[in-house]
Amino acid sequence: MIALHEEHGEVVASWLRLGYRAESVVCFDRHLDLKPLTRAAAARLTRLTGEHPIEAENRKLPIREVDGSYGLDDFYAAGATLGLVSSLTWVRATREADSPAARRRLLAALSVIAAEPDVLDTTRFDERGALHTRVCGLDLAIHTPDTFGATPQDPASRVDVDLDWFADVTTGQDHQPGELLHLLERHGLLGNVDSMTYSVRSGFLPEDRRDLAPLLAGELGRGTRQRERDALPLPQATFTALRGAADPVPPERYEAELGPLGAVGTALLGLLHLRTAGDTDRAGRCWHEAAQAGCRSSWLAYGIGLSHYGRQAFTEAGEWFRRATGERTDTIEVKSAFLAALCTLRTGAFEEAYRTLLDFARRYPLHADAARLAAGLGDRLGIERQPWLSRRIDAQERILANGAAA
Repeated sequence: MIALHEEHGEVVASWLRLGYRAESVVCFDRHLDLKPLTRAAAARLTRLTGEHPIEAENRKLPIREVDGSYGLDDFYAAGATLGLVSSLTWVRATREADSPAARRRLLAALSVIAAEPDVLDTTRFDERGALHTRVCGLDLAIHTPDTFGATPQDPASRVDVDLDWFADVTTGQDHQPGELLHLLERHGLLGNVDSMTYSVRSGFLPEDRRDLAPLLAGELGRGTRQRERDALPLPQATFTALRGAADPVPPERYEAELGPLGAVGTALLGLLHLRTAGDTDRAGRCWHEAAQAGCRSSWLAYGIGLSHYGRQAFTEAGEWFRRATGERTDTIEVKSAFLAALCTLRTGAFEEAYRTLLDFARRYPLHADAARLAAGLGDRLGIERQPWLSRRIDAQERILANGAAA
């Protein structure tokens, strides 16, 4: 039976039921669900006992501020922490051809994931343009369907399918079921599909494409089993408005469905003020109210920061980006830390900006923009370039130019 899930984080419990031990997983998904866990979350998972089911650690809403150790965007890191998964091959939902620009975009997308200082030694683009690295305790390979099809795969790999790989609420259908089946057959993996996820509740797969699950299972000659889990009712009207899938109405109209969510609901109300009316003042009041109640929403603070940044109000933008930084585990937090440094630079505090950018470049070895900007700013200020920074820039350029680190 193929384990069928409503949201992708539920797959962790299926891995345990299936007896996973340091497995290699091939995942077909529109998104790379590989954000690092917070320190507290990792500690909670390592202390789990048989009396405390793993399902209880899955967030009850697809929002990172909700209590829980993992959810739909960081469950692969949970799998690594629990020793269930050792390597991940991500097959992207794209037909993008290999090019220098494509490689830079892919490395930039990966650069906001915290990594070990020596990650550049294990990062390379192969001859077909697939990216190989190690982050979040996993050996990671990132493929397009074409490069995956052309690259030998471990025949013992387990296969995980997020159905939004086929269709997206914005772009429509990108890939056909026959394409997936052909790729799996090519590598002898048709019998290795363990799990599928709808991703409808979280807003990625159109509701009318739930038929993809029985269709694929039928083609594979398999049945499916979906397990219910303890989840909170999703504030559907709010999420629909935030995705821009409906004409906006006054934010107060959403308070009835947001009220039961407490501080998280207050943060979502702030996002509605921001997205539907561009009201940074009311959004900011919502952020402070939610923060006082224990929810320091990086999502909301980041959005407010972007709004100020777009108006070139760099002092205000920097303040909000710093509020969004948090532990720097969520990629939004990391993006906020970088943008806060840019705001410092824009306000003319060059030496402070240099120190901040240098610290950021040290923390995020894959972030080529931060390293180059810190080096250039230091040169302008007459500060001798630190040897580690020069080595890092050289390694980043070798990866992008030659496909491999020296």
